[in-house]
Amino acid sequence: MPTWNDAKADTTPQKIGYDEKRIELLSDYYGKLVDSGKVRAAAFLMARKGKVFVHRAAGKHDLAESSAPIKPDAIKRMASITKIFTAAAALKLVEDGKLWLEQPVKSLISEFDNPMYGDITLWHLLTHTSGLRADGGYFCEPYPMDIFDLIDSPDWIKRALSGPIQSKPGEHWNYSTLGFAFVGEMITRASGRPMETYIEEEIFKPLGMTRSFFNPPESLKKEITVTSEWEVGDISGTEGKSHFSLGGFGAFASLPDLFRYGQCFINGGTLDGARILGRKTAEAMTRNQLDGVTSFHWGKNCRNYRQGLGWGYYCDGPTVSPECYNHEGWGWCSLFVDPREEFVFASFTNTHGEWDPDVMVKPRTIAFSGIV
Repeated sequence: MPTWNDAKADTTPQKIGYDEKRIELLSDYYGKLVDSGKVRAAAFLMARKGKVFVHRAAGKHDLAESSAPIKPDAIKRMASITKIFTAAAALKLVEDGKLWLEQPVKSLISEFDNPMYGDITLWHLLTHTSGLRADGGYFCEPYPMDIFDLIDSPDWIKRALSGPIQSKPGEHWNYSTLGFAFVGEMITRASGRPMETYIEEEIFKPLGMTRSFFNPPESLKKEITVTSEWEVGDISGTEGKSHFSLGGFGAFASLPDLFRYGQCFINGGTLDGARILGRKTAEAMTRNQLDGVTSFHWGKNCRNYRQGLGWGYYCDGPTVSPECYNHEGWGWCSLFVDPREEFVFASFTNTHGEWDPDVMVKPRTIAFSGIV
């Protein structure tokens, strides 16, 4: 079994109402994934009632066989977890009167001003119901189109809108990173600042997320763990890049920072005296926004899919409360927030494999099973 590196905790499992034996079971489970080579590294953090009671990591920091051990506070590309940061920024602009939830996208992005795309609103983008192109493989198509070919393309907006819409706005839930690229573009145009700058200044800094950013500082680049050769060349920042990749995919963060972000929503939009959102807005973001909306959902037909504003409910099973909101990211990483139990589970693995329940579902089930 790999050696675990533990970070200092705020309290003990016993004091916070958690079965310590489940921590060791979870560590053993992740350890076997590392030993088998299924993942190169794994890290997890759990907190309850605002206090971290375990935070540890094991495995290799990067792809080299000679790599140093990964540290618990390693920084990782958060991939699709970026969407919940982007959503908060958009809702902050809604609170400030610079956007409104039912605002047609065409009011800011002229390429939407046509019969095919004209009815799409910010709300549709935030709930994945815009009808814009879903991520490749969402419909289990054998030869998926890679929407990430649009990255860095100067005409990405027109290219992204080429071809037919996949469904009428509001009709189906189709997971769309493309939709969040346009949320990011709306943030840039409404705020007068680049989307990534707005999120760093208005979300990360107030919450004390000191190891979260879009543009990695040179001093911290060596602390970013990577999952593939593609990522090795993609930690240089956002200079010269289109906003296509940023709104739904471009953020980096550490597990302690993910905890701080999740705890902020348990607290109603505030943390350590800093408020990034009003309580009612935080509640709206984490409340189901859909009614009777269907979803194909990677081979699983759902008749009444649930989705918040950015936040999702991508979990099931006996150990998770129904109101638990969350998001996952490729590579793979996750953030689960259970407001009923005041419980936060953040994790990442160092792998570039396909989504796998052994990596993404079973550990989370073990983690939640320790709540007493």
